[in-house]
Amino acid sequence: QFDSRFSQSGLDAIAPVLSTLKELAEKYEKTLSQIALNWLVAQENVIPIPGAKTSSQARQNAGAVGWALTPEEVTKLSEVSAQWRNERGPLG
Repeated sequence: QFDSRFSQSGLDAIAPVLSTLKELAEKYEKTLSQIALNWLVAQENVIPIPGAKTSSQARQNAGAVGWALTPEEVTKLSEVSAQWRNERGPLG
């Protein structure tokens, strides 16, 4: 079965999340994944476990720590993520 997240409406729904990630990535000169991992680190009771198959990927993941998004940026990402999750419904 086709995953609705990859339909046009699914891609449209996640656009605000991607836009916010891109905006912050440019500001901090980081990758989207580094921004996302840093945001996860800022959450209470969340321990992100990023995958890495190569040393290059591990180094890229390490770029997510040693700096911090502002509280306002964490809130902004949380809000756009929540809107996306709410639009997807309980089963996505």
